[in-house]
Amino acid sequence: VKYATDITAQKLQTADFQGQLDAIGKSQAVIEFEMDGTIRWANDNFLNTLGYTLNEIKGKHHRMFAEPSYASSPDYAAFWQRLNEGTFDAGEYKRLGKGGKEVWIQASYNPIFDPSGKPYKVVKYATDITAQKELQRQVAENAERERIAAEELQRKVEQLLEVAVAAGQGDLTQAITVDGIDSMGQLATGFREMIRNISQTLEQVNGGANQIDAGSS
Repeated sequence: VKYATDITAQKLQTADFQGQLDAIGKSQAVIEFEMDGTIRWANDNFLNTLGYTLNEIKGKHHRMFAEPSYASSPDYAAFWQRLNEGTFDAGEYKRLGKGGKEVWIQASYNPIFDPSGKPYKVVKYATDITAQKELQRQVAENAERERIAAEELQRKVEQLLEVAVAAGQGDLTQAITVDGIDSMGQLATGFREMIRNISQTLEQVNGGANQIDAGSS
């Protein structure tokens, strides 16, 4: 009876373990490698994410998913060295799919050990975060554009203030370099026209005064 109970418990444990693996496989991209980086197997989620069939990648090296500059770097060699030492690696990784398609994944590379404690394969569990990375890129680009626009606006305001201060002190010779079709550009155009009109008026007044002086003398 005890033997039968042990077998039943073992079967339940195995079924539970397999059920967990199946659940992971349904929600995540999974791929297995030999310790030298050769691809053993990948599930449909992984294949769909990278755009390959299993026949197109099985037996090839992991470097097919990496940018050539990284695949030939000391960092890449160290990456596989750590895995061979039994150390897992996790983080966000930029990978290349079929046709050079850029794919970002949140992944963990997990060495699997044999009964003697020696790693004999690496299993990677990954989630496609390409959309999130693209959104982050767009947000960063928008923030940079807004920063540049704010700096340009500040420059225009400061330049117009300098001209206004100079005009208030009687100096109407300061050039207004602000232009454009935005509100600041339109303001600068109006300001420029105003200063030109004031200058012309002053010239006329000065001219009239000179004529009066000449007539009185």
